[in-house]
Amino acid sequence: MKTNGEDYYDILEVDEDASKDEIKKAYRKKAKKYHPDKNPDNTDEAREKFKKISEAYEVLADDEKRKRYDKYGKRGVEQEFGNGGFDWSDFSHRNDVEDVFSDLFGGRRGGGDFEDLFSSFFGGRRRSGRKRKRRGNDLKMSFEVNLKDIKEGTEKTVKLNRKARCEECGGSGSKTGDKKTCPKCGGTGKVKKAQRRGFQQLVTVSQCDQCDGTGHIVEDPCPRCKGKGRVEKRETITIDVPAGARDGAKLRVEGKGEAGPHGTPPGDLYIVLRIRSQEGFERQGDDVITETTVSMTEAALGAEINVPTLENEVQIRVPQGTQPGDILRLPNKGLKRQGRSGYGDQLVKVGVEMPDDLNDRQESLLEEFEEIEKEKNKSFFDRIRGK
Repeated sequence: MKTNGEDYYDILEVDEDASKDEIKKAYRKKAKKYHPDKNPDNTDEAREKFKKISEAYEVLADDEKRKRYDKYGKRGVEQEFGNGGFDWSDFSHRNDVEDVFSDLFGGRRGGGDFEDLFSSFFGGRRRSGRKRKRRGNDLKMSFEVNLKDIKEGTEKTVKLNRKARCEECGGSGSKTGDKKTCPKCGGTGKVKKAQRRGFQQLVTVSQCDQCDGTGHIVEDPCPRCKGKGRVEKRETITIDVPAGARDGAKLRVEGKGEAGPHGTPPGDLYIVLRIRSQEGFERQGDDVITETTVSMTEAALGAEINVPTLENEVQIRVPQGTQPGDILRLPNKGLKRQGRSGYGDQLVKVGVEMPDDLNDRQESLLEEFEEIEKEKNKSFFDRIRGK
């Protein structure tokens, strides 16, 4: 695919089997060499070379773009840059250029500095009148997780059907990678329609239905995707479920929506989390609530009992004289707090189980206890009944 030194590998002076690290090092080296401030006597040529090495890096640093470039040459990736070819709005490796600027300008890396440098060195952020690139549709789906999943956060796999880029043609829809300017819209992707209403003429602009708004048509369609550039695919992806996520939280998975038509960028996948109720646990903000039952004597005398948490079982002390409905607190056994550090607590609501079949000795002891309580002018049974 090499053409008079314009091959991307030649531009960066790396081998075709170069690793990502080798490509990155080569780019940074050349970016410093051809930065306009390093070439005050020939800034125009330096700008052009800086732009070319950045275009090469944009493709070779991306696995998908590099794969299409290796197979089809520049025809396989030109859809990424729109009708006008590469400009700085297409560049997605901001951090690498910021590192170069930081070295050259003594550590300045702020967003404003970066934008100002691009504006002054390379002619602004986006050319006026440049055709806006289309992209595939976003997808949305719901996914259930439980409280244990969001205690510390976890990875989950999600299966979905989506329109993916055709690997056979690299998404171009063409068997050879060739494309032809759409005769209906003249390559603009838009068509105008004029309607006369009395003495007025109304002009509407809509997407070209012949090229699906891409501005070109395929004459030699790919046999796998039938010229669409997309195929239906069953895919499994991994998502990170954040700790402490709320019900209805929306996760964005970049580039996992539908592939765009004829090689244009894909949309994104949005996953709405649904927190499934879990037996024995109820959520209350960052806290979780559970219930436990102790015997009458354990409540009266105090006891050590085991209670389940979202992680394991822990021992908790039931204080002497615990009443029905009392709340015991397990610090930091709840969910990760949102927007601040730390965890919520686990609140254990205590129920007291009353004996319903006393033997003679138990009944006698309780009656004796009742007499003692009467001497204190407070009935034990009134207390446990909450009266």
